[in-house]
Amino acid sequence: MPMAEGLKEKGAKLGTIASFIMVSPLLSPQTVVLTYAMLGWKFTLARVVFSLGGAIILGIVYNYFEKLKMRGFVSPQKSVDTSCGYCPPGCEAEKIGFWKSFLDIIKDLGKYFILGMFIASLLTVLIPEEAIPKYIGSSGPFAYLVAVLVGIPIYICEGEEIPITLGLLKLGLGKGPAFSFLLGSVGTCIPTMLMAQKIIGRKAVLIYIIYWFLFAVGSGLIFSLLF
Repeated sequence: MPMAEGLKEKGAKLGTIASFIMVSPLLSPQTVVLTYAMLGWKFTLARVVFSLGGAIILGIVYNYFEKLKMRGFVSPQKSVDTSCGYCPPGCEAEKIGFWKSFLDIIKDLGKYFILGMFIASLLTVLIPEEAIPKYIGSSGPFAYLVAVLVGIPIYICEGEEIPITLGLLKLGLGKGPAFSFLLGSVGTCIPTMLMAQKIIGRKAVLIYIIYWFLFAVGSGLIFSLLF
């Protein structure tokens, strides 16, 4: 999220920021390697392909909304410094600017992160992990919906979704719903969404959550047909 905030400060388009927020937890190198080690090449290949495709489509949609100047989908205009002052690389002004930007990002996002962690901790306590396979079922249509609905709000650290998915598979969950859970359980947890609201706006976050839900369910269905 701090990197997404940095992209926003540099004037990146809304679609670029949204795509970055979506793809970063899905395709970090360590999670890709761990997915291959624990779930095999099929899950790994599908994770990479669907994540890239989904992020590109999301970015195109957001940029289209931004081009239409739809309310809630317009990036804030950044002011341009037209002063003629010169500061050589490594000078004191650059150092001050870096730390000021760093502290501003921490201050802006910190309160959302703390609130999100508090809410997510309550959900994690109230919804025990062992209850998930019990109510998800196997591979019917309901299994896909429940897998994503359970996975989306729970706070799962990056990479933690992989052993959980493996556990669900061992407990009898079908590959399709398991893949939907794998995608749905990262990127849309409450702390992420609360911080994203500060960066891309409330309406954009709402569309993001709906899109991620459809993306996870659809990806799981296609995965079950292909593999």
